[in-house]
Amino acid sequence: MDMLVIDSDSEFYADSTDSEDQYDSESSYGGHAQSILSSLDESIGKINDFLAFERVFALGDIVCLVNDPSGQLGRVVDVDMVVDLETTAGDSIKDVNSKKLCRVRSLVPGDSVIMGPWIGKVERVFDLVTVVFSDGAKCEILIRDEDVLKPVPPNLFEDAPYFYYPGQRVRINHPSISKPVRWLCGKASRDEGTVCHVEIGSVHVKWITSVLNDGVRSLIPSNLQEPKNLTLLQCFQYANWQLGDWCTLPVDYFRDLQKNAGNKSATLSTAPKNFTKMQKEVGMNGRDCMQTFVISKTKRTVDVLWQNGNLSIGLDTQNLSPVNNLGDHDFWPEQCVLEKVTSEDLCVLRRQHVGVVRQMDAIEKTVKVKWIVPELKQDGGSNEEMVSAYELVEHPDFSYCIGDVVLRSAPSPEKMNENHSVTELSDEAFHGFLSYFGIVIGFKDGAIEVKWASGLISKVQPAEIFGLDRLLETAATLSTNEESIPENVAVDLQEQEKQLCQKDPKKVLDDSCGDRVSGLQKATSYLLPKVAFDFITNVTSSLFGSSSSNSKSGIIREESKYQILNTEELQPDVDDSQLECTDQQVEAVEQSEKPTLSSESDKPRKFKQFDVVNECFDHHFINESGNENAKRVWLKKIRKEWSVLENDLPDSICVRVYEERMDLLRACIVGAAGTPYHDGLFFFDIYFPPEYPHEPPLVHYNSGGLRLNPNLYESGKVCLSLLKTWTGSGSEMWNPESSTVLQVLLSLQALVLNEKPYFNEAGYDKQIGRAEGEKNSVTYNENAFLLSCKSMLYLLNKPPKHFEELVEEHFTSRSRHILLACGAYLNGAQVGHAYESDDGKASGENPKSCSTGFKLMLAKLLPKLVSAFTELGTDCAQFLDLLNQVPHSGNDSLSN
Repeated sequence: MDMLVIDSDSEFYADSTDSEDQYDSESSYGGHAQSILSSLDESIGKINDFLAFERVFALGDIVCLVNDPSGQLGRVVDVDMVVDLETTAGDSIKDVNSKKLCRVRSLVPGDSVIMGPWIGKVERVFDLVTVVFSDGAKCEILIRDEDVLKPVPPNLFEDAPYFYYPGQRVRINHPSISKPVRWLCGKASRDEGTVCHVEIGSVHVKWITSVLNDGVRSLIPSNLQEPKNLTLLQCFQYANWQLGDWCTLPVDYFRDLQKNAGNKSATLSTAPKNFTKMQKEVGMNGRDCMQTFVISKTKRTVDVLWQNGNLSIGLDTQNLSPVNNLGDHDFWPEQCVLEKVTSEDLCVLRRQHVGVVRQMDAIEKTVKVKWIVPELKQDGGSNEEMVSAYELVEHPDFSYCIGDVVLRSAPSPEKMNENHSVTELSDEAFHGFLSYFGIVIGFKDGAIEVKWASGLISKVQPAEIFGLDRLLETAATLSTNEESIPENVAVDLQEQEKQLCQKDPKKVLDDSCGDRVSGLQKATSYLLPKVAFDFITNVTSSLFGSSSSNSKSGIIREESKYQILNTEELQPDVDDSQLECTDQQVEAVEQSEKPTLSSESDKPRKFKQFDVVNECFDHHFINESGNENAKRVWLKKIRKEWSVLENDLPDSICVRVYEERMDLLRACIVGAAGTPYHDGLFFFDIYFPPEYPHEPPLVHYNSGGLRLNPNLYESGKVCLSLLKTWTGSGSEMWNPESSTVLQVLLSLQALVLNEKPYFNEAGYDKQIGRAEGEKNSVTYNENAFLLSCKSMLYLLNKPPKHFEELVEEHFTSRSRHILLACGAYLNGAQVGHAYESDDGKASGENPKSCSTGFKLMLAKLLPKLVSAFTELGTDCAQFLDLLNQVPHSGNDSLSN
């Protein structure tokens, strides 16, 4: 019976009373209203089930407890999942363990595959589709051209229209099927049929590297391969299923499902009806035609390994929150770490310690580490120590995650099969290479558990393997930089130490010209496992071809001579107001609590804030083109910049310009109070290009190899929108008419070296006020102050040219305040919140205390600061008691 639909605006509805409506509804629907409402409730229930919110976590994800977002973090180490499946006809199977599911395609783009000694990535898969017709004909089609076989609407895979699956109705394009089609029986009289089976016909693989690294390499296999020749390297597929994914079930599982269809106590629903119907239509058995399902619902529980070493099994994902921005000083049990070292340590042959994390206190920032120290094992000493998280870094080459694809070197093929050549390996030797490719499945006692492609599981040391993803990244970097790998790149570290012994340690420091990055990178690069270099050589050759590039040595040009013109001779192209700093910028600087360079004594200040000097040999941009043919417009602009700097510099900024190189400038900024950079000195080398002021100046930060701000890199790069090194808009960008170098310096001081530098990182400003962001900000400030203290020691040891007097004068003046701040941090103040009270003693305005890890690290720096300030003539005797106020590490034998 057709349902009568009544419009609410109709005349019938308007003239009817409530009682008449109720009577007419009951009589008209014949009592079916209840069943309609029941069906509606059922539909709403299905919608609610489908839209039920579930936090989805994958292996390796970082999480925290919902009720403790600022507490310790955890890493997902396993996933247990059950799913509900639906067929194209709407039938369902409930509570299927994801480990029972199979992929519709055994190989998909992105899969890692092995063939003999080679490993590669699948780039494209060509399907071999079997189609049956109503008259009994059947054919196979290798799909290399999507136009050969087209789906008949409606298509279930809207986002992938040429994804073929059993049960799909398709149409054959006859003009294109002369070669790809092979008729198995008969020949169809119609062009529409049903897909009954899909398998992979051929695969296109991009080969990456070979594990034969003893000077012998097998020939690279053909890119186009049959799937039977390839071994899939896969693990943890059961943890990666998502809502809406298509899958199949094993034949045995499906047959058991049909047997249990009449069992009411079974947890599975009845067998899908469309499968039986299709069997009857095409006259095929279950093996020839597998059913395809879509995942309609998922339910996960996860195992989480916490930073303190505890393992939680079967946690409901609703109780966990994802951690999107991991701090730089968070570590995990069984993680491989390196001890931070400086270039001074390397110059005295200070070996960088390697260790394995046992556990971490995320709040106090302390880490229990088991150091890999052979000499301690021989002496029977303890090799475990509680250290600060701020003196550790993740090992760049020995750190792996669960699910990483790894490989190790294999012996030469002659040793594996002496009777065959490289290209004619026996089946036994060919299959034997499967034991050299694997996937990380866990960690134990400092070793890595790997499941090899052969099926065996073993524990290996981090130096014995190398990650495939890291291999690709390294090879891509080498290719991008056009650097060739040196032949002696695998020289042993001891040999390097022997060579360093022959050099003067002080000369090694001087050669860096104030930048310690190069020396540090060279020394730590040899910690890379030897096998990695062979793999990188293979990868670079395989992916990018063999190429070498000649290094271009920098040419030191003669210093150009500039004629210093009088101000009266220069007629400015723009108004003075356009060149001077805005009143708002000057006022912002004046209102900020910035330490001054005034001495604690009554002696007048000696160091000039602005001065013109001659020598600039240590300037970063000394080799830049000197703009010998400078135009008068450029000269007038630079001269005007000098005038602005001479008259308008705040007390916390000092500048030196060069008489013979007007295109160069060096500035020093004093860190502001209320920030983790208070009382520090920060030096910047500036270059005015020939296009100035139409282009902003180039700015280099003299980092000393330290990264103490998101905008200031170890390499010296300065990330600022005003310099066009970062995105920005409006007043944030360089304006040739009004922007000045003073504006750049004030921006560096107020916007970069600010009180919460963590939020300078791109996108991190969205975390302001959130527990995760504020926690990371406190940690960043602690580390920034520690690095600022290291920078002070570095500057005292090697002050920049023409600023020697400033460095001495500043730290003589501020040494007492710096040490008072250290005392305040040890006594309870958070970094940036130390101030001097009326009684002259440092205290803290914030009730929260710095972390124990911060205090441990500060305890190692304090003696060095006290010694350096004492050499300046400061009486630091009263601060020696500070050294007894901090906790000590569990094993002093390994302390610096």
